[in-house]
Amino acid sequence: MDDHRTEFFNDLQFGGVGPASPSALVADGLLHRHRIEGDKPGSLNGWHVLHLDSPASGAAGNWRTGARLTWCGKRLQSLTASERALLSQRIEQDRKRAQEAQEARHRDAAAKAARIWADAAPASPRHPYLERKGIAPGIARQSGASLVLPVVDFSGALHGLQFIDEQGGKRFISGMAKQGHFIPTGKAPDGTRTLYIAEGWATAATIQAMRPNVCTIAACDAGNLPSVATAARRTWGGVPIVIAPDFDKVGQEKGREACTQVGGHWLPTPADLPTSCTDWNDWRQFQRQGVAS
Repeated sequence: MDDHRTEFFNDLQFGGVGPASPSALVADGLLHRHRIEGDKPGSLNGWHVLHLDSPASGAAGNWRTGARLTWCGKRLQSLTASERALLSQRIEQDRKRAQEAQEARHRDAAAKAARIWADAAPASPRHPYLERKGIAPGIARQSGASLVLPVVDFSGALHGLQFIDEQGGKRFISGMAKQGHFIPTGKAPDGTRTLYIAEGWATAATIQAMRPNVCTIAACDAGNLPSVATAARRTWGGVPIVIAPDFDKVGQEKGREACTQVGGHWLPTPADLPTSCTDWNDWRQFQRQGVAS
């Protein structure tokens, strides 16, 4: 690689948005997708644009994490007025291209999700994951050996799917929009009942069974708790919101963040929590075992 491509590649690696291989960099001023170092083979969560004409510049990002980086081959203080203007124009063009590509990925993922969801059958109550978690299938469907769960927004629009295999391995359909979207546990939320927001679907389903008069949804993961809570508050200004995160450090931190952002309530961690319990499903099953014994 020439010096500029090498420098660009090294900066991308440092910023966590770099391709797995230097050969993935294409220097033609257009947007290209690449696999991020450390991601699964075949995934294309990264993107980059590289201009080698003076002043050499580029941009890159990670669609999965939201990380983004801009780069210039010259120190900004040394740029001429015309170079600054050109660089500013490129940055705006690159931002627009990345946004358009991201939106296209989201549309493709939603269309693919709709096809899979339509073809999936109702989930078997004997699915190993459901039996292990002690929950009913609810809205879950099944495709092959995997449970299929819809990821929707508060209007009910389908944006993607989550798949859970028999061993509990989870994955989302590639390219879907997750921020602010969630997995329902039953009837779609309508703003008439207190809204509980948990992390995973099994945990949300457990809370829903414990408190049938509320509406419980799953934010998909801890990091999505604040954006789902904010979307709920934006949709229904007055609905009581209760955050019910997992018991680990990340869950508690993101749960507190969500609670603060929307003026929500907090589902306190049980006082009798054993170290083996990481979420409300674990705790509920521990309680059942205690009663059974």
